[in-house]
Amino acid sequence: MKSASIRRASMDAIVAQGEREFPFECCGFIIGDNENAVEEVRPIANIQNAMHVKDPAAFPRDARTAFLMEPKEHLAVMNEVDRRKLALRVVYHSHPDHDAYFSATDRAQACSFDPSEPDYPDTVYIVLSIRAGKFARAAAFAWDAATKEFAETPLTIE
Repeated sequence: MKSASIRRASMDAIVAQGEREFPFECCGFIIGDNENAVEEVRPIANIQNAMHVKDPAAFPRDARTAFLMEPKEHLAVMNEVDRRKLALRVVYHSHPDHDAYFSATDRAQACSFDPSEPDYPDTVYIVLSIRAGKFARAAAFAWDAATKEFAETPLTIE
């Protein structure tokens, strides 16, 4: 099972984003190299509220219970990863006033191309619980190829 380790500065940045964007879900990436010399947080705008207003039938949930990464920002980070020869180390998002767990929706988004395999099998997913606007807990989830599911894995903050 893959373990998760991120730097204190990265954790502080994603927690601050989660608290700042409360009561809505925040989202983004942590990119880096395989030697852990580079680790950078890339917040992405959550456009779930805009999509909910535009088409509530297709997007029944608002940003209090869902996130949708702004596509151009998402693509820009993926292009940066390719250009700089880095890795997508972490996908993160928050759960306002809920626990840090990997929901069925989280799994569906992580396996958007093929429901039986994650889009990024070597990437760890971090979920932040933000309660009443304050960080409560973080949990990391990694793909378990044997069970074909995401499982909670230890999260180390360096």
